[in-house]
Amino acid sequence: MNETQQANEQEEGTEPHLELTVHNEDDGESYTLHVTRAEKLARAIDRLYEHKLHRERRPDDRLRCESGGEDVFQFEELTFKEYIEAGHCPALEWLFAGGTGGA
Repeated sequence: MNETQQANEQEEGTEPHLELTVHNEDDGESYTLHVTRAEKLARAIDRLYEHKLHRERRPDDRLRCESGGEDVFQFEELTFKEYIEAGHCPALEWLFAGGTGGA
């Protein structure tokens, strides 16, 4: 995040971003998304597909927590605050694999 974004957030009274890391098992790439505790996982997942993966979500795609393998899609209606406080994926590192490839 650059200084302008940080200044804008401070002016708007928004909270600082958390860093979410997604490892793409299909191509070995890793992506960082900045999220807030108030943001729903669904919004971050949508941004992941649109801005990082550059593809539509498919029914057989997998998105799992790196530390325990727990499916992330089942929690998409939670905010990151709720997700973290419930003890899900505290390191905020996810693994993505497309249904037709990956590990």
